[in-house]
Amino acid sequence: MILICASLLLGTGCAKDNKTQEHAEERVQAFANAINYDYETPEKIYAYLTHDFRDSMTEEAFTEAFNKERSYPYLVPLFINYRSIEMSDDLASGTAHFSQAARLPGMKYDLSFVYENGDYYMIAFENFPDGSYLDKFEDIPYSLDSYFDVDKMD
Repeated sequence: MILICASLLLGTGCAKDNKTQEHAEERVQAFANAINYDYETPEKIYAYLTHDFRDSMTEEAFTEAFNKERSYPYLVPLFINYRSIEMSDDLASGTAHFSQAARLPGMKYDLSFVYENGDYYMIAFENFPDGSYLDKFEDIPYSLDSYFDVDKMD
């Protein structure tokens, strides 16, 4: 029984010391990969978010919000490229620096992260639980008229 518990702890990473800059970089890069390549399965992204975030929003609600966010007509799909991290002296938190694939060169995307319950978790999508991300959907000045002469299409 003890052997089974020990192997489970080692397998989940709980028994090893994950509070290192190297591990923080691994987690930050894995989060970026989830955003970049697993966007069709937002529950993979959700797993990297802080426990406070997950306490405030269910995985199902996050998935719905994430998919809605990606439906915004002016949104360039979020694709981030890891650049670097800055760590606090105690390695308990930091900031991840990314460049963001965008229509305008030089866009940056910075995210904070924290060490909790034996691993690093990202502080992201903070406007999802309160629904404030929906505000941008209220007034979408988007029309296909600027691309097509709709009068000639009849």
